[in-house]
Amino acid sequence: MENEIYQEVELKRLQPNPLNPRKRFSGAKFDELVASIREKGVIEPILVRPVEEDRLEIVAGERRYRASLTVAETGGGLNGQKIPALVRDLSDEDAFDMMCIENLHREDLTELEEAEGFKTYLDKRGQDALPDLAQRTGINPRYIRRRVGVLSLPTKTLTAWEKGNLKYGHLEQLSRLQDKKEIKKYTGKIIKWRGGYSVGRLKNDINSDAPELKSAKFNREKAGCSACQQNSDIQKSLFELTDLKGAHCLNLKCFKQNQNNWLTANWKKTGYRKQHGTNGFRFYGDVGWQDYEAFDGYSNHKPLKKCKECDSFITILHLDGRVNEGKVCIGDKNCFSACRESSKASDAGDTGQAGATVRKPPAWHGAYFREQFYKEVLPERLQGQVSARIDLFALLKSNTDLHEWFGRKHGKEAKDDTWGFCMRNEEIWDIVSAMENVDAMDELNEASILVVMQNQYDTKGRRAIADHIGISLEKEWRITEEYLNKKTISEIHKIAEDFKVFEQKAAKTFLYETLLKKREKFKSCKKGELKRIFLESGVDLAGVVPEEILAE
Repeated sequence: MENEIYQEVELKRLQPNPLNPRKRFSGAKFDELVASIREKGVIEPILVRPVEEDRLEIVAGERRYRASLTVAETGGGLNGQKIPALVRDLSDEDAFDMMCIENLHREDLTELEEAEGFKTYLDKRGQDALPDLAQRTGINPRYIRRRVGVLSLPTKTLTAWEKGNLKYGHLEQLSRLQDKKEIKKYTGKIIKWRGGYSVGRLKNDINSDAPELKSAKFNREKAGCSACQQNSDIQKSLFELTDLKGAHCLNLKCFKQNQNNWLTANWKKTGYRKQHGTNGFRFYGDVGWQDYEAFDGYSNHKPLKKCKECDSFITILHLDGRVNEGKVCIGDKNCFSACRESSKASDAGDTGQAGATVRKPPAWHGAYFREQFYKEVLPERLQGQVSARIDLFALLKSNTDLHEWFGRKHGKEAKDDTWGFCMRNEEIWDIVSAMENVDAMDELNEASILVVMQNQYDTKGRRAIADHIGISLEKEWRITEEYLNKKTISEIHKIAEDFKVFEQKAAKTFLYETLLKKREKFKSCKKGELKRIFLESGVDLAGVVPEEILAE
């Protein structure tokens, strides 16, 4: 190339480009590079350009430069130490372009460095340069946009991603959230579980924690909920939330504040006040079990008149308005104990003396002793009596997530969405007991399959069942377009290398005759072309199963 010369350049004349998105030069692969340079020297020259005075700026090859520095510093110092280099006259703009694009084609780039490389390029060139960047790297613009998007997450989260404690899928789910406290909470959970907290489980937990917008007591239009980016309806197309029904709020802090303001201003008018007679509320999670004492229950302790006039007499609510505890005291526990004794005294029974008041039995006695009888008798009597009907009833009784499915099959519709669709046990039994045993068996099988597929994060359970019935990941799993879409160019090449995909005749023929590339030049392919080789060339993908698919 004209204006380019080859030189052995002294290390002390070189300086890195401050705009280089690659900032990390350490780890096992870097140590291997240092060892290689110490033994064989730098084989591939770096690319540099002249800058002020006698200095040369590195355009490509900073890892080789830094590894050479390490070798020189442990071998007597920089004086006289040189590195092979191509010296080329380049403008600031051309140098920046070459540096970014060259780095983004590197196979040893971490996912975080790749994302930072995209961001560096777009920050300097502007968002209008996205199509050009996609063209030059062979990477889908949507992929680039989404990778840049996760860089707004907290530093702790990004650091955990770089260390391999989080997957990119985790970041996409976390980026749905705006509250940094919530993001840090989930990040801590993922790190704590060390690989056992899957992307599916995170998605499910975020969805579960997000209250439905229809449960809001406040005016949603005034709060701007319909157009908010934290509205799951707005997010559905971006994050494939096909399994999330209804509009949910992902900004718990905002939802909680609005819910709190409305309830505080309107408590005396609410149904909660009418039903429980309490003087206020707290949200579940803001008070621990040790912070309050509950009325009623097995203690048969009812609030006294002075309790009902006390500000500490409250209701504990879930964020979506569901009642967790109807009547509790968050005040002085000694006061609560004294009131409880007073309540017991007012219910005192017959002392054996003539004329004494006959005690009214506590409401819980009947249920308690009836259950004691069932605990003793039922297990023995059910031995040998269990049928598909009883199995189906037991499964439905223990798993309320199946109630909507079961109810719709039998023409039952939800009457109250506050708790979700939930059927009473006697209602379930009325349906099940009237079924033929063979029909109950069919529904039991269907329900069992739904339970197996229920929790997205229970991958180990599903794998155990798959192994049990003879499903083999190693033999039956196949690479799909969706899978390749989520991989970088370097990751696709790694798969091809590990399984010798590009050594197959079908791949070589497709590369040369269909893609019109030079023979064996798979490295020149853009991402879309690599995908076509995998999916259209006719290569045998049986057994091409990356370790991440097989890993527990």
